[in-house]
Amino acid sequence: MFRYLILALAFLIGAPAVAESPSYNYIQAGYQEIDIDFGDGLDVDGDGYGVNASFEIGDHMFGFATYAKSDFDFGVDMDQWQAGLGYHTGVTDNTDFFISAAYVDAKVSASGLGSFSEDGYGASVGIRSNVSDLIELFGEVAYVDLGSGSDDTAVGAGICFNFTESFALALSASAGSDITTYGAGARIYFGN
Repeated sequence: MFRYLILALAFLIGAPAVAESPSYNYIQAGYQEIDIDFGDGLDVDGDGYGVNASFEIGDHMFGFATYAKSDFDFGVDMDQWQAGLGYHTGVTDNTDFFISAAYVDAKVSASGLGSFSEDGYGASVGIRSNVSDLIELFGEVAYVDLGSGSDDTAVGAGICFNFTESFALALSASAGSDITTYGAGARIYFGN
């Protein structure tokens, strides 16, 4: 059960967003819902918040960091963070292909049962496209491996509504074999 909880938050990295190429300089904070299906009718639900940042390094590289905290049924809490690097390249004037890799660390604690931590790595590949000045669409396939047989692949997608050059609202969803997540957040761009 704890391994599924750790994997759930690992997929909550908001994919980085004007009809120019998407921006990789932003800070985002948001709310998330998580559903984990353990089979045999056992589902665990959780919710919480996350904060993430992305920043450009040169013309094609970007760095990112994420922290998320979630509370689940039965008094289970999880803290997760990850940090990594990515590469992006333009497919068209307003669409980027990206890949990323990250170090992932997660800690799960349960009332009366103590806590345990796992760490590992994550990788993703995807597309971001500013289909207009107001809307960015993104999609990705992400893989997370936390050791001890705790690995999963998920497909995620989302939309950013760019209200100004500096502010956007983002909606996202991700589905893996047993974990489904939904998120909503506010994003502030810098360096544009």
